[in-house]
Amino acid sequence: MPEMTTFAGEPLAVEFDLNGSWCPAVLLGWRHEPDGTARVRIQFVIGGLRRASWLPLTDVRLPQPAPAWTPPAPRTEPDMLLPTPEQVRRTPTPLPPLPPLRSVQPVHSRS
Repeated sequence: MPEMTTFAGEPLAVEFDLNGSWCPAVLLGWRHEPDGTARVRIQFVIGGLRRASWLPLTDVRLPQPAPAWTPPAPRTEPDMLLPTPEQVRRTPTPLPPLPPLRSVQPVHSRS
């Protein structure tokens, strides 16, 4: 079995291809195969469990930066319609009358 080369410092952050989706991992080391290819040893968390695996170098990449935020395109339809002239000219509904005022009477103490 070929000898594995490892990092002297912290593991390198990478992403690996899992069924068409790129998942985060760390690169622990690599080895050169007799046929001239390279395989990498990565560590990752799937389903809450820490795992490690050997993968072909072609299935691993450096993390891609998150896409820059772009403002949404302007809407082609308004959120609400403006009132028509008939709706603007209608007479407002009168408010209900206020309740009669209660007079404030001084409180007399009974002694």
